[in-house]
This record gives sequence, structure tokens and C-alpha cells, in this order.
Amino acid sequence: MKKLFTIVFLASGLAVFAQTPKKDPATVLISPQQTLSKKDTDFRKAIAKWSDEVLKSTNYKNVKTQPSSAIFPGAVKPGYQLISRTVSIQHKKIADGLVGIVSTLGYSGYDHDIMYSTGLYAIAGQYIEIEVPKNTNIDDLEAQIGSHTDRLNEWVAGTEDWRRMPIITKTQKLVVGVNRLASPFGGLIYINLNPKSQSRKIDLKISHAVTAPLFVLGKTSQSDWENQLKNNKAPWGEMATENVILTLPDSVLQTIKNPQEVMKLWDLIIGGEMDLAQMPLPFYRAQRLVPDEHIGGGYMHSGYPIMIHHSPTKHMLSNEIMANPELLMKPSGGGANWGFFHEIGHNMQNLNWVFGGTTEVSNNFFSLYMFDRLMGGRDNAHTAISNASTQKQMKKYFAEGANYEKWKNDPFLGLIMFRQMQEGFGWESFKAFFREYQKIGPNIGELNDQQKRDLWVKTYSSIVKRNLAPFWNTWGVPISDNVNKELSVYPQWMPYNFPPQN
Repeated sequence: MKKLFTIVFLASGLAVFAQTPKKDPATVLISPQQTLSKKDTDFRKAIAKWSDEVLKSTNYKNVKTQPSSAIFPGAVKPGYQLISRTVSIQHKKIADGLVGIVSTLGYSGYDHDIMYSTGLYAIAGQYIEIEVPKNTNIDDLEAQIGSHTDRLNEWVAGTEDWRRMPIITKTQKLVVGVNRLASPFGGLIYINLNPKSQSRKIDLKISHAVTAPLFVLGKTSQSDWENQLKNNKAPWGEMATENVILTLPDSVLQTIKNPQEVMKLWDLIIGGEMDLAQMPLPFYRAQRLVPDEHIGGGYMHSGYPIMIHHSPTKHMLSNEIMANPELLMKPSGGGANWGFFHEIGHNMQNLNWVFGGTTEVSNNFFSLYMFDRLMGGRDNAHTAISNASTQKQMKKYFAEGANYEKWKNDPFLGLIMFRQMQEGFGWESFKAFFREYQKIGPNIGELNDQQKRDLWVKTYSSIVKRNLAPFWNTWGVPISDNVNKELSVYPQWMPYNFPPQN
């Protein structure tokens, strides 16, 4: 009897085991409601490996729909029609004189291939066909499926529970003739070219794709926009000017009744940030902003594209603000609009003037500028720059003793120092400062932190004709003795009531 019980128990156990589905990257479902735990390290590695392999594969016939794609980036709606369309790509090589300036913008992804929108969408698990005509210059020419380029197996997301599949964007080199490619996740279709690649116009026939909304300021009429939305089956679409491109889900696009107003405001935003940075417009490429369920790190992050966290389950809402001028122009105490200005500011940072502790400081020059010039003032721009917060931070810092290490670890404290300079000498002094660094270009060489601080003070002091070395030293940000001596030809400058006595 005991033997019989054991046999029955083992048999039932085997039956249960046989009914337990084996975890498979090709069929696993990951969503905001069904996350993949950061503790499941082996399976996460298997998913990342599978994703890389299937996305790099050119064997489109073996690509199947991954179930998670129906949730993110989303499924194409029923009733869609597959179409063929000729897409013209007008590529303009970056100007030689701009290469050196752009190469210092280290947080901008400056050398990333330029993504040209097609207004077409690839269905998950189905191939698209791209026909490249004979005699086409195919140097650096590739196709991309998907706009959500962050890899979640890296950076901060590598230590978080995943709310979507970790790698969902495909790129493939194009050759003359017929190219077929497929992604298990689907996505908007782009044609990519390197900024330094030769200027050219390329006409490509793209087939077996679904139309997606694409509004281009100055080209797309109001009636055309309304028709695009009415007939849309794609989960994502885009709105563009020559300066900025917004990638948005259909749920948000459907709410946009006045696309001209939205994109004219975004043109002002990009124009303002470029004005402070003293960069030419139009630039060599438009800034791109892409909301994502789960990004590599942060609330948003800079680069190409700028990635924006939008996850209702995590109470991070940005989509609607991007597309709503009223909300975009409403001071939010450090909310989404500050975040947009902040990340575009990162894309403007010249690494030659970014020294220890200022990565999250000098990009906020651009946030402040946008509130000053676009929003009409800094009221409720961010709670950390309020009058009360400013006074509290300064008094505490100087009471405890000015210290560079402390200064470096508190970005809003560090920002006060530069705010004092801006209040003393105006935004035009900062513009002149940025122009001077553009003249220096990338040939500045490798500078250590001390050398970067010294050059900052020397350059700015020579612009405003005042010696700011004692001011920096008072803040606890050390300037070399030889620079102090060199700048002694100018009168010393200190803000009134600094350090604060009241």
C-alpha cells in the first residue's frame, strides 16, 4: 500500500509538472499589470538574448508576433488595410563647420543616425517590404521598426521590474532591390541615415504597411489631419516641424483638434533653448521626444530621442501635457514642462563647460530661460527654486561651511550660484559665454575638473569684465591661485548680501 501511494504521488507530481508551461521569451506576457521581477535574473537574460537575436535576424519568415506587443507598443486596430507608398527622403549632410560644435554635446546622442519619419506602421509579426531603386547610394542607409529604443536590461531599468519587453526596436541595413524585414513587436517605420552621410534624395517604395498619423507643420492641412485621425488604425503617430518631432499614442493624437497650435508652441520651446545655447536653426536634425511605458532611467532622459516616462500605473503622466498647450504653459512646480525643458537642456550641454557636480545643474539654465522667456517668469517653475527654498538652502550651506563636495551633491544648491550670475549679468552674458566655447570647439583637449572650473571663470569673467574667482571661492568651488591673479585686472564681483547675513 505504501509503495502504491508513492507511485500515485509521483505520477500526480509528474502530471502537475507536465502541465506547468515552460517559460519562453517568445510567448511570455509582460505588461504594467504583469511585470517581470528584477529577481528573475536568468529568465531576464534569456529574454534579452532572444530579443536581440530575433531583432537582428533577416529571416523575416520566422518572425512571429510576441504577445506583449499587443499591450506595448500596442496592436493595430481591426479593419486595417495594408498599403504601398513611395516615400521620399531628403537627407542633408551636417555642415562641416557644425561637426565640431555638435561633437561637444555629449548628452545629445549627437552622432546617432537621423530617423526620417515615413507615416507608416509595421504590424507585429508581419513583414514590410522596402524597394530601393537601382543606382541608389545606400551608404549608411537602414530601416528601423519602432521608436522605443531604450534597452531595459541596462542602466537603471536593469534593476527594476520590467513593465514591457526589454528590447523592442529593430534596425536593418538596406540594399538595392527588395528588402523584407519584420519585428515581433511592430512599430513606426523610419529610414535612418548618419548625419555625416552624403546629401541625397532617396525615393523608396514601402509596402505591406499600415498608414499612421503624421502631421507636418506647414504641409498638413487641418482637414487632412482630421481624416488621418478618423481613419487611423495604428497605435502610434507623429507630429513634426523642422525643429521638433513628437511621437504620441493614438489615444492622445485623437484629442488634438488644433495641431498647428501644438507644434508652433513646440517650435518656440526648441527655438528658445537653441537661442540660449546659440545654436543655429534649423539644426542638422529635429529634436525627438518619445513617451514610453518604461525607459532606461529617470523620469525622462536626454538623447536622440529624448525618452519620456509615461506610465499611469506609476503615476507618471506626460503624454497629455506634451500635446496640450494650456497644460504645457502652466507652471507645475517641477512637473512635466520643467522636465521637458530640463532634458532638452541636457541636449544643449557642451561637455567642455560641464564640470564636477554640474551635469544636473547647467542643463537647468535652459529650464530657467524657458520660464523667463516663454512662461513670463519663474513663479512655481520648480519648488526647489522658490524664494523660501533658496534662502533656506543658502543659510544652511554657509552655516555648515562652504564645501565643494557638498556643493557637487546638491544640484539645486549649485544652481543658486549660477542664478546669481545670471541675475547679475543677464542672459546675454551666458549666450556670449556659450559662443566662446563654440569657438574653442572640440580641440580643447582633455581637461581635469580644476582646469574646467578655471576655464569657466576665466571665460565668463572676461565677458562681463569682472573678477568672479572670489565669488566662486566663497561658494566653496575652488579656483586656482594663478587664475585669481590673472583675473585681478578686473574689479571683484559679489552679489549684495552674500553670503546671506539676514
